Amino acid sequence: MTAEPFFLQRVEDLVMFRVEPVNLERDGTRLVREDPDAPALLIFHLPPQHVNEDAVLLQALFLPDFSLGFVSGLSRLVFMLPDGEDSIEISSQELLDWNHLQSTTVPNFEPDPFTDNVFGGTPRTLIEFPTRLFLGLEGTVEWSSTMARPVTLDGRTELFHADLHGENGGEALLRAFATPQNRPSRAGLRLPLTDHDLGQLVKLTHHVELIDETGLPVAGFERRPLRAERFVLTPIGASVRMGGLWNPTTQTSLTAYNHRAELGRDEYVQVTREGFLSSGHRALLVRTTERKFTDPGDDTSVAFLHQETYVNVLEPEVFYDQNAGFPRGGLEMPFRSLRVTETSTPPINDGVGPFWVTPQGAADPYPFTVVATDSEGRHISFTMPMMFIPFDRAHDLSVAGLYNSFEDRRQFQLGGQKAALAQAPVDAPGITSMPVASVKLVMTRASQHPLGMLPTMESASVRVPAVEQLTGLATESAVTFHENYLAQGFDGEDAGAFLSLAEQVPVDFGGGKGGGLARPNAAVQAITARAGLLPKEFAEASAAVQGMDTAQLAAIFGDARLLGVINLFDLLDAVPSEAIQELATLTEDQIMERIEGRVQELLPVPIMRARELAEGREIRYLWKPQLKREKVSLDGGIGFATIDMTRAALVMEATTVCSPQAVEKSTVRGELTGFALEFAGIVGVEFEKLAFTARPGSRPDLSADGLSVRFESALEFVNTLKDLLPTDGFGKGSFVDVSPTGITAGYTLAVPAVSVGIFALSNVTLTAALTVPFDDRPATFRFSISERHQPFNLSVSMFGGGGFFALTVSTKGVELIEGSLEFGGNASLDLGVASGGVHLMGGVYFALERGGAVTLTGYVRCGGYLSVLGLISISVEFQLKLTYVKEGNETAVFGEGSVTVSVKVVFFSKSVSLRLQRRFAGSAPAPRGFLEATAGAQSDFAACVEPADWDEYCLAFAP
Repeated sequence: MTAEPFFLQRVEDLVMFRVEPVNLERDGTRLVREDPDAPALLIFHLPPQHVNEDAVLLQALFLPDFSLGFVSGLSRLVFMLPDGEDSIEISSQELLDWNHLQSTTVPNFEPDPFTDNVFGGTPRTLIEFPTRLFLGLEGTVEWSSTMARPVTLDGRTELFHADLHGENGGEALLRAFATPQNRPSRAGLRLPLTDHDLGQLVKLTHHVELIDETGLPVAGFERRPLRAERFVLTPIGASVRMGGLWNPTTQTSLTAYNHRAELGRDEYVQVTREGFLSSGHRALLVRTTERKFTDPGDDTSVAFLHQETYVNVLEPEVFYDQNAGFPRGGLEMPFRSLRVTETSTPPINDGVGPFWVTPQGAADPYPFTVVATDSEGRHISFTMPMMFIPFDRAHDLSVAGLYNSFEDRRQFQLGGQKAALAQAPVDAPGITSMPVASVKLVMTRASQHPLGMLPTMESASVRVPAVEQLTGLATESAVTFHENYLAQGFDGEDAGAFLSLAEQVPVDFGGGKGGGLARPNAAVQAITARAGLLPKEFAEASAAVQGMDTAQLAAIFGDARLLGVINLFDLLDAVPSEAIQELATLTEDQIMERIEGRVQELLPVPIMRARELAEGREIRYLWKPQLKREKVSLDGGIGFATIDMTRAALVMEATTVCSPQAVEKSTVRGELTGFALEFAGIVGVEFEKLAFTARPGSRPDLSADGLSVRFESALEFVNTLKDLLPTDGFGKGSFVDVSPTGITAGYTLAVPAVSVGIFALSNVTLTAALTVPFDDRPATFRFSISERHQPFNLSVSMFGGGGFFALTVSTKGVELIEGSLEFGGNASLDLGVASGGVHLMGGVYFALERGGAVTLTGYVRCGGYLSVLGLISISVEFQLKLTYVKEGNETAVFGEGSVTVSVKVVFFSKSVSLRLQRRFAGSAPAPRGFLEATAGAQSDFAACVEPADWDEYCLAFAP
């Protein structure tokens, strides 16, 4: 029968062990093997060997009055009787001679279920050190030979101690095979080893291999036991110097562990975990807990455990290139490398999983100082917060999600330093460089990097000079990488788009910027390396393959107008795909040649470029669109107004130079050549060139070359008069009036008086004027023969009269045609006794306004007088005016007449006037019922009269 457990007590050296025999029965003073075929065991239960203590921060301002702590559980040393021996004497000398007994080691498998140290039914040695970590023996071990009996010298006895060694007195090998279950929580305590650390030690020292989530062995894992330079067990705690080194794997990040303790009290514990900074730099997280004596001020010394954690950077520089395994080949990261200038941080707040590196006691992350190198070799220095990611969380994309959830910590300031956000094409060096205010990163998969993920640029805040010119504000613009650039780079992107503005920026040529010649207002969003700023549609991959039709152009440029009201997209031809593809072949010099006008090729894709000059930064915009080679109706196709673009060309250019003193000078030029306008089939205006230029420090200049006016149809007779105009049209000597609303350029010619016999024509002026507004009003052309307030004079013998004629047309149609003619005669007779006279005058005024309103007014005025001897006078005056007005379908005639008779006899006079006014309605439009009647339809009349009433009405007139 197996012997009952008993206590082994030795007062001299404080031995107090509980001994548990297994397969041994008591026979007097000996323990005898009970089953010869089963192992005979002696299990020694030792007191707790370790005390866990709460540590204080190394830089703590105040020390606590006491330190919280708790002891470990009991340790159990399991020995076997050597083979060939069947008994052992029950005495301290025999029982404590552990070198004579056979130590038990831990096998390469897990403990039996619901047990701590039983493997395959056999108990094995379990030493709980440190607290909550079960250590077992590995390989050949030796115990000191002096512990079998007390050692006394000069009346003092040494404390019992069992000194463990490896083979031949070398390092003892220990295996952490398990952690206890169902122990109270240690939350809130700052301990040298966390539960995570203890679990990692079990994996690293006990598991033969680790299996990943796919069921395959973890690559690079190598089990290594703990090595104890000193490992001494005593009744009041262990004295230990042990540690271990491991390689990190995808399931283990603990790479170094060093532990020193005396009599169960920790002196120095250092735990090192390898991982990465969120930038991809390899780094170590080092937590050191050390007992230090301090003087609290009362002449006593207190030795608390002081703890600090810091990060050491193992890899100061990390490279972001195609070898990192970025989804877009590294195009999504503007920096080619990132170097951390500090290899060690100050003490930080500790963390277990991925956490932001934060200074001890602070709430905000630690600002790492880094130096980035862009694609042009430029170095940019800034600070940025980083997250420490343990090695065992590498390739875990949930870490990327955690990082990306911190919006504010992913953005860092560059302070306007110039940086290349993309690798510039060979033919356009420096074109991708711009002042960068800030960059926001986002964590993205990088399959070839050990971390498995790396930061890329999500967005940036940059200063784009062209955008600043458009908005008029010196501010930053939010940008992201253009999707085509990320997909293909510059090699497959014809326009060279590499950035997209977060918000479209309007390009507005209104308010005088375009001189009314053209207003290709649009919204730019793509930042390109070849064309500058572009509407995003021009940078789409489909545009280079399919081109862009006029409907797409209209969607881009909106309500773009030429000469105020002409829809520009009625005149534009489609942009062929070759024109967009050509951007990929144009060099910087070729683009500047086109912008500067040294070559005449079309430029269907508008280009906006910026470059550095000695006098400042220059922004240039140029557009030479392809126009239709045909006549285009301007009024929906009904033929009222047309523009002939058979040989026309349009150029829009704007240049702005911003000096280092922040003084901006802008020049805007518009030029439309070789076109003709025709209005209502009665007036045609042809232009060789119509140009508008606005320069700094001078008023805008509008010039028209090769202007000719042609009258047709009812006004063809005027052609003989217009030949009197100078051949250079609006050339030198013409008037140009500039106002905030537009420009009026024209010519006024006075025709010399003409006398032929009894015919005399005088006071004749010919005026032609073109008005180009800066706003949405249409461009207008006015031609007149004299003016209402200054009519021409015509006399034939005793008869005379005059009049004027004016025609105003615009790109919307006929605005006004008006004219007036007046003619009459006057005769008198004096017979001495009596005298008298008669007069007769008549005239007509005609006006046709836009919208079809017609006004026609005619008048007749006649009268006479008779005077007899100056005593009796009689006069009669008759006036009659008729006005015809038509507005829409309504017409009317207004008539007004008056007769005035005056009689004077000596001193008596009397006048009598009779007046009459009449209004005559014109013909009304036909009833809708008559115009719209169809078979089976009901007229308006039938809808108002019942059939029975109509029958009764008809029968009343029946014979």
